[in-house]
Amino acid sequence: MGTLGFSVTAPILPDLADVFGVSRGSIGLVQGSISFAGVMFSAIIGYLADRIGRRRVILAALALFSVFGVAGFFARTFWALVTVRFLQGVGTSGILGVGIVLIGDAFEGAARTRAMGINMTGLQTTSLLGPVIAGLLAVNGTFRPFLIFLIGIPLAAWASRMPADRPTETVEKPLRHLRAALATMRREQTLADFAGVLAATFVATYLLHGLGLTVVPLLLDDEFGIEVAARGVYIAAFQLGIVLAAIRIGVLIDRMGKANLITAAFALMAGGSAVTALAPSANWVVAGLAVCGFGFGAFVPQAQAYAATVGGPHYRGLTVLVWVTIIRLSQLAGPPAGSMVYDATGPTVPFWSAAVVTGALAVAWIPVRRAVSSATSAAG
Repeated sequence: MGTLGFSVTAPILPDLADVFGVSRGSIGLVQGSISFAGVMFSAIIGYLADRIGRRRVILAALALFSVFGVAGFFARTFWALVTVRFLQGVGTSGILGVGIVLIGDAFEGAARTRAMGINMTGLQTTSLLGPVIAGLLAVNGTFRPFLIFLIGIPLAAWASRMPADRPTETVEKPLRHLRAALATMRREQTLADFAGVLAATFVATYLLHGLGLTVVPLLLDDEFGIEVAARGVYIAAFQLGIVLAAIRIGVLIDRMGKANLITAAFALMAGGSAVTALAPSANWVVAGLAVCGFGFGAFVPQAQAYAATVGGPHYRGLTVLVWVTIIRLSQLAGPPAGSMVYDATGPTVPFWSAAVVTGALAVAWIPVRRAVSSATSAAG
């Protein structure tokens, strides 16, 4: 459900720009503002999940997500909407992050990666339906899609029945907890790999939120004249690609191996971005988005599993929510940057830029990882 915060508003971005009288470049803040709270608070949320338990944090997150999500329905100025989206973002980060932590608590090894794939499938199935339903609701009122966030209320009632899980071990104060986690990763020589996972996650998430959920709606509206009801269906191609990869993540890893699959994932993101840049029709945009989505879905469950493993159970809340912080940082930077570049340069430059960067990652990540690992081992 954490991804609904972005997918529900994606098809109505052009209409919100018209209602508020702001530029296409500025409207990206509606998506970016929900991430700013995540950048500020995700690590703190992770620390609290380690210190006071997962249940308390997830309940608070669901309440924030629903209350301030629905508040968007009543926002009648641009900055009022940006403000309530920021507050909703605190809850969104908690839902996304603590959900991954709970999976990390429950599964080990290959089963953990498969469980992350199933979780990603659920998230993206929801995100796939979100733009479609939002586009249909928006036909009769631009602000109606914000009522979808009422779904958090029954989910909070369900989560309240989770067993209490206050940690049995004493958790250090925040900065000491962070230093201890870093020391553990240095000792186990996993810190460089974790940093690499964070960097790759930033790029992949920028592709989804800066392009797929921000620039693509503008492209469909300006270049192909796609109306709001259909726009959500086109955008959902990205989520469909993610679902197809994530649900089969275990099979893909068994057949290709983790390293080869990550290389293929970034190659697919690059190819899909290029197809979208060259698209002569809206149907080709759909094809490009689906290919990008498949690459995204092949990479992210592996990144989630690593973030839930690298620090061990004592630091799992912190390491996962640091990973979520990177997600939020990319989501914060991606939508405004994507819409501003689109505004300044036209529809193709954002997609060609993504193709170049993800293509470079596909080629270079293994040599860079080996070089960094060798340097780290020599220093140790």
